[in-house]
Amino acid sequence: MALIAHTPVALRRAQLSTLKCIYRSIKMIESGEIAYAKPPPFDYISQPFSLIRSIRDPTYARLNENSKVIVVEGNIGCGKSFLAAKLAEHFGMNYFPDVTEDDIYIFKDCNPAFDLRCHNAILPDDAKYYTCEMFWNEPDLINKGKPLYLQLQFYIRRHLKYLKGLCTLFNTGRGFITDRSPFSEIAWSDAFLRAGYMSDRASRWFNQHHGLTSRRLWKPHLVIYVKATNQQIRDHFKKRNLPWEMNGINLTDKFLDTYTKMLETSYLARMSRYSEIMTIDGSTVDVYDENDIRIIAQKITEMNFSGAHLLRDNYKFLEWRMGLFNDRAKINARAKFSDAGRSFSMQFKKINPPQDMYECVYSYDAREHQVRLLYMRCHRTFPVVDASFAFKTSSVLLSLLRELIVSLVTVLVQTELVMPVHRLTVPIPLRRYLKYATGRDGPSDVTVTDKSDTHVVGQEVEPLTGPGLPTFEFLLRRKSGSPEGRTRNISDGG
Repeated sequence: MALIAHTPVALRRAQLSTLKCIYRSIKMIESGEIAYAKPPPFDYISQPFSLIRSIRDPTYARLNENSKVIVVEGNIGCGKSFLAAKLAEHFGMNYFPDVTEDDIYIFKDCNPAFDLRCHNAILPDDAKYYTCEMFWNEPDLINKGKPLYLQLQFYIRRHLKYLKGLCTLFNTGRGFITDRSPFSEIAWSDAFLRAGYMSDRASRWFNQHHGLTSRRLWKPHLVIYVKATNQQIRDHFKKRNLPWEMNGINLTDKFLDTYTKMLETSYLARMSRYSEIMTIDGSTVDVYDENDIRIIAQKITEMNFSGAHLLRDNYKFLEWRMGLFNDRAKINARAKFSDAGRSFSMQFKKINPPQDMYECVYSYDAREHQVRLLYMRCHRTFPVVDASFAFKTSSVLLSLLRELIVSLVTVLVQTELVMPVHRLTVPIPLRRYLKYATGRDGPSDVTVTDKSDTHVVGQEVEPLTGPGLPTFEFLLRRKSGSPEGRTRNISDGG
């Protein structure tokens, strides 16, 4: 474990002398020795890396000495973000800031951007979108709060951020420095359990699924641990001037000490087996000082990340040593982390917390309140109504096939050439869908005729014209005997 615990004056003295080292696995950008290949001619985030591409775009030609992963860890408000951003500038690497609450609740793909938290003013207490302010000011988190829900949202987005960083590294050769990683989420879980902010059942469930989903990610080469005192953290809170940080009833000195202990025992002690650890003592080193940051960068250039000096049974850099053993291994590693969107979906599509774990799951009534507010403005601000989501694909051929199938089914249904059409019913999800999509309590011209045995169900349903909705008319018929029977609105639940 490399330790930087000198005073800033001592660091500046070291800067004046020539730093001699045997290994320079990372070079500073000012040396002019780092050159990156041209950007790849495809969208590597959403498309796989094929064998054809590996022939015309070899992976070994893109990787260089700065194709490394560095993670900056530490307690809340210790200066991680500033240090990580500055180191990324010194090494010419990508910088990924930490996930914030805005990344969870703001949909930036909409025009204008849509913030889900604006609905909290009219939602009931059990249906409000859970925020950090609610978490740090809730006296009874286990019974009235949703600590696991908030932590799971942060972990999912940190996992995706780290996965995109690996995808970018193998396709461009540019390494990245990130503020916090998905591996350190285990320290949050243990700290919440020790402080009484999370139940034992919720903590065990999170730790289990954290291990299942994070094992496919490669560990970083270097973890920089910024250790700060509670007084330094409080001073940083005052600079940020966030009321819920300065006055949070759960953000106490006792919790800060607990999280620091869990970070060192539950996370860094395990990670030291796989990565290099550099500890920076914030009481003697100023992470906001440019000279100190430069010396830290020079110390990093002296570290050997190649793993050539390690024994075969040593776990340090094991994934990188095995994955980059030869040219074929590099191609396989690039193919593994390309198409990050699909890999992310495959990892998390089966992660469903138990329905009775209210620390993570909203009740049915609460979700109903949230969905109602979303569909009230779906045609103008938040495009969530999309009946063709199951057919969406990036392939032009499949898109044309989808249009052909939709047109064919429309013609067959309207001409009544398809006999199985009489088996179609109007289930409850469709009634709710029609109700929300039309923006009314229930379309008056959409009716269901019902009788005990033989009956006719339906007539023409009003065409829906929301975003992504098909423009053809649905004709719902059932094999009829007599068309007589009672008629009721489709939104009545019958």
